[in-house]
Amino acid sequence: MAEQQDHQQPATTNTLSSAFPAPPPFWKHFTTENVARVKEIQQQSGVNDEEENVDDNIPTELRYLIPPKPPISGTYRSFGATYNVVDTLPSLEEQGIEQLYPSPSDPDSVNTDATQSEWTHDRAFYLQKIAKSLLLNFMELVGVLSVDPSQYGKKVEDLRTLFINAHHLLNEYRPHQARETLIQMMQQQLQRSRAETEGIRRMKKRVEEVLEGIAKNAEQVVNERTLDGHMDDDRTPEEMEMEEQRSVWEALQRMEVGGV
Repeated sequence: MAEQQDHQQPATTNTLSSAFPAPPPFWKHFTTENVARVKEIQQQSGVNDEEENVDDNIPTELRYLIPPKPPISGTYRSFGATYNVVDTLPSLEEQGIEQLYPSPSDPDSVNTDATQSEWTHDRAFYLQKIAKSLLLNFMELVGVLSVDPSQYGKKVEDLRTLFINAHHLLNEYRPHQARETLIQMMQQQLQRSRAETEGIRRMKKRVEEVLEGIAKNAEQVVNERTLDGHMDDDRTPEEMEMEEQRSVWEALQRMEVGGV
């Protein structure tokens, strides 16, 4: 018995940590009958789908059909990787790296009356300072290597700290970049939709002009054939249909000749 439990426990662990896990077993409870019963209970209780619990006494198979509230903290797994529910950029201090520029949340380093646009301008200013510091430290590293190559470690560490600070500053622009990219994509989609709508309107106008031309030429052809005595009232329905088709084709040929 103990051996069976030992075999079952690793299997369960592998299933939970698998990159492509199997669906949870409670998917079998999502039947048409259970969905109808949940809706009936919600209507009787006067609650909506956003509430987590309808009734503590409802059957277990129906509780699975009530969606839980979205998590607001913690972590989750997706395809074998762990992610934070609140996706925030970790600070340099949390990563154990020296921060070479002031933080906007620090009241001592940034004026409390400064606006967000001013702090954005400060980011560009500190990026320029870091870039100049990188050039200076690289020149110092070259000098150190020419005098005593064994002392390269400190300058390499300084360059690493500068690069990480510059990269962290650039990463703070990622939310703004995502918003601007989304705005650009939506504008392009709107422009394509407008262009397609305008093309449909032009084609509609063209089709209406062609149909009007066909109607006028067909009427003219019918009148001419009537005057020439080609129209006979004793025609069969098949002959009348063929005569109409000949009139349409003659009208189309006249339109092609006339360049309509």
